[in-house]
Amino acid sequence: MRPLRLAVMLEQALEVGGGFQQPLNDLLWLRDWASKSGNEIVVYSPDPRTLEILKEFGVTARLLKFGPLDHVFLFLKYCGPFDLVQIASKLKSPFERTLIRDGIDVVHFTSTSKRHLLLYELPFIITIFDGCHRDAPEFPEVRTFGEFERREILFGLASIKAAVVIVNAPELTDDLCRRYAMQRERAVCIPFSPSTYVSQSQPNADADAAVLTKFRLEPGYLFYPAQFWPHKNHVTLLAALALLRERGIIERLVLCGSDRGGRDKIDAAIRAYGLSDQISIIGFVESVELGALYRSAAALVMPSYFGPTNLPPLEAWAVGTPVIYPEAFKAQAGDAAILFDYDEPRSLAEAITALRTDGTRERLRAAGRLRLAQFTAETEAGRLQFARHLERLKHRLALTAR
Repeated sequence: MRPLRLAVMLEQALEVGGGFQQPLNDLLWLRDWASKSGNEIVVYSPDPRTLEILKEFGVTARLLKFGPLDHVFLFLKYCGPFDLVQIASKLKSPFERTLIRDGIDVVHFTSTSKRHLLLYELPFIITIFDGCHRDAPEFPEVRTFGEFERREILFGLASIKAAVVIVNAPELTDDLCRRYAMQRERAVCIPFSPSTYVSQSQPNADADAAVLTKFRLEPGYLFYPAQFWPHKNHVTLLAALALLRERGIIERLVLCGSDRGGRDKIDAAIRAYGLSDQISIIGFVESVELGALYRSAAALVMPSYFGPTNLPPLEAWAVGTPVIYPEAFKAQAGDAAILFDYDEPRSLAEAITALRTDGTRERLRAAGRLRLAQFTAETEAGRLQFARHLERLKHRLALTAR
C-alpha cells in the first residue's frame, strides 16, 4: 500500500498567538508520525513569514495563496445553490486543483478553516478550537456583519463532513454533537500543549534580564498575553486593579498582544482608573521572548470569556508561574489555579490578593506541574487515536485510489 500523502495547512499568522502556536505543535508531531509510519506530509501556508519560521524547525513548506477565483468559489458556496452547479459540471476550485496536482490524498486543516468549503473531491480533517460564537454571541467579534452566520455554515458543514474532527476538550465534542449532529466517533480530543518556544525555553538569568530590559520591566508583575479583543476582558482586570489600588495595594500589569480593535477602549479605561503608572503594554512580542516574560511574572492572570480551554495556563504551568483563571473553565484548571468570576472585578481582585498568601505560590506551582503532566498524557493518547484514524483513512482511500 502506497504512503498516505497528507496536506497540512497552516493558515494562521504568527500574530494570532495560540492560533499559530498550537498548529505548529501539531505539525511537528505529524512530521514525526510521518517519518515513523512511512507516510508523507506536505506543508502549505499562504503566509511567506510562516515558511521562514518553519525553516527554523527544519520544515520546508510550500506557499499556497488563495486567489480571486477561490474567493468567488467561497462566496458562491455560502450562497448554497452553487453546489448544484458544481455537482452538474464537476467544477473544482484552483485551491483543490493545486492539491490534487501535488498528489494529496487528505487535507488536514490545523484551524477552523473556511477553505474546506473549496473541497469537493478531497477528504479533509478539520480542527475546531471552540464554539464561542454560540457560547457568548454578545461579543461583536463573533456576531456582527454576518460573522455568526459564517461560523454556523463553517462549523455545521465541517463537523459532519470532515473525516476526523480534532477538538481540545471533551466538552467541545459534546457541544458539536448536540449542536450539529456530529458523529462522536469521528472526534479526536487532543488537548492544547505549551508552545514549543515556551516549553523548550530554559531559564537563563542573563537572557531573561535582557528581555526585561528591552521592555523596561521589573520581575513580579501580573502577566496577560492576549490580543486586544473585547472578549479577552482586559477591562475587568483593570477594574480589579483599581479596586486594589483603593485599598493601597499596587499591582503592576504587563499586557502583550496585537490590537484587534479593542486597544482604544483599554487605553481609555487605564486613564479613567488612573492606572497609567501600573500598566505596561508592550504590543506583539517575539515567540522566543515569551518564556522569559512568563518566568518573570508573579502570575498569569487570564480573564478571557472564551474557552473551554486556553493555551496560556499551560505555558505558565510549564515554567512554574501561578495561574489566576475564570471559574467557568475549572474543567481545564482543576486545582492548579486561583479561580474567579470573570463578570466581577471584585472577585478578580480577591483572587489577586489570595496569590500573596503564604504557601499559595508553592501550592500552585506543584499543582500546575501535575496538571500539565495530566494534559501531556491525554495529548499523547489523543495523538495515538489520531494516528489510528489516519491509518484507517489510508486503507479506505487505497480502495478508491485515483
